[in-house]
Amino acid sequence: MKRASEAAAALSRSSLYALLARALAFPQPEFHQETVSGQFRQRIAEGLEGLPYRLTMGPSRDWHATSDYEAFQSEYIRLFEVGPRGHALCPLYSGHYASDRLHTMEELVRFYNYFGLRITPGLMPDHVTVELEFMHYLAHQEAQARETGGDKESYVRAQRDFVERHLHGWWPLAVAATQGQRPQRFYRSLAALLQRFLAAERGHLASVLRGG
Repeated sequence: MKRASEAAAALSRSSLYALLARALAFPQPEFHQETVSGQFRQRIAEGLEGLPYRLTMGPSRDWHATSDYEAFQSEYIRLFEVGPRGHALCPLYSGHYASDRLHTMEELVRFYNYFGLRITPGLMPDHVTVELEFMHYLAHQEAQARETGGDKESYVRAQRDFVERHLHGWWPLAVAATQGQRPQRFYRSLAALLQRFLAAERGHLASVLRGG
């Protein structure tokens, strides 16, 4: 019973990483409709319920995007791609927050390759969606290992190391940059939730490795 419960918690964590990755990708009309209808918020809320720790998402009203798709898309572009001065105000590439972006990307590729993963052509290894998808994969592999009695610790350790070396180090800087631009409520809430999620993940993964 405990094994099944731990596997379910890992799957919930994996699912939340995938949902957040999708939300931080360039918004397609289908995704926009999910935010307007409240469907996306509901999926996040369901994901939070299965976590092995408590995490809240904030007021419901902060998760409803503007009904104007073009305005929603333009906000993403303004914040994360091309701002008024021709460059992203809040880059979603971790290498932009490091002293050596090339070194950051090389380290990320080594992480991915170690687990037999390759980057989809057209994507950069340091984009937040790629990093979150990698965590989604690792947590899913952890869940499978827990179900089958496999080597779960190696996947937990990989998740701990990846969060520590990459996501937790740069995402708070991206959040500060985003909040400074007075973003629409949806993107403000999304950025803040990911920051809280990563902080909770650090504690959870460290506790699991300690045997807590």
